[in-house]
Amino acid sequence: MKKLYLLLLVAILTFSITTGCSNNGENNEGTNTSTGTNDQAENTNPQNPSVDLAQNVSSSGTMTQEGKLVVLVKNNNNVAVDLDIEVEFYDADGLIAGSDSDSLMAVGANAEVAVEMYSTPESFDNYKIYVDVTATEQISYFDKVELVHNNNGEEIVVQVKNNSQDEIDYIEVGIVYYQGDKVVGYDYDNEIEIKPERSANFSLYYPHDDDYDDVNFDTYKVFINEAYSYNW
Repeated sequence: MKKLYLLLLVAILTFSITTGCSNNGENNEGTNTSTGTNDQAENTNPQNPSVDLAQNVSSSGTMTQEGKLVVLVKNNNNVAVDLDIEVEFYDADGLIAGSDSDSLMAVGANAEVAVEMYSTPESFDNYKIYVDVTATEQISYFDKVELVHNNNGEEIVVQVKNNSQDEIDYIEVGIVYYQGDKVVGYDYDNEIEIKPERSANFSLYYPHDDDYDDVNFDTYKVFINEAYSYNW
């Protein structure tokens, strides 16, 4: 009889622990939305940390001379996040004219990134940017890399040095060209398996228009879009 009571007590305790733990899992995701005028979505649930991640991510878009939309995203969180960026393009009647998307992994805390929507339609009136934000499960190396760049008169040469003691699986850089305050061009490149104390090296092309004629620029900005290893 004592053994039976003991088994019943263990079963009750096991059920209580299982029930108490079953509500602790959270889907740490959220969505940030902006339009062509960069209006931000309101935080509809401030108690949800997943929505807080999205609230701390800002986005905006601007067109290049080639007719492509460049989306700038700033992660104002103090943790690295994964970003899924989607853009919907609409005509003047509000009908869908096209769409495009891109994803970035393990974007560092307080980092800004820039991606180009390659499938930007030739004709549209306005657009809407959606950014889905997730706390990353990968290892971010944004704080362990060093960025240097040089305009050699023919292209922009970029070097990202791996200052960590680990091999970095993937590094991507993007460059935005400006004429005054106006964005006129974009390019990007990536490299894999960057050994410790070694560098990822890139040569980024000068901007051109949709006829592939050169576009003048007076300044540029290089972005580290990704620097991560898989957490396997």
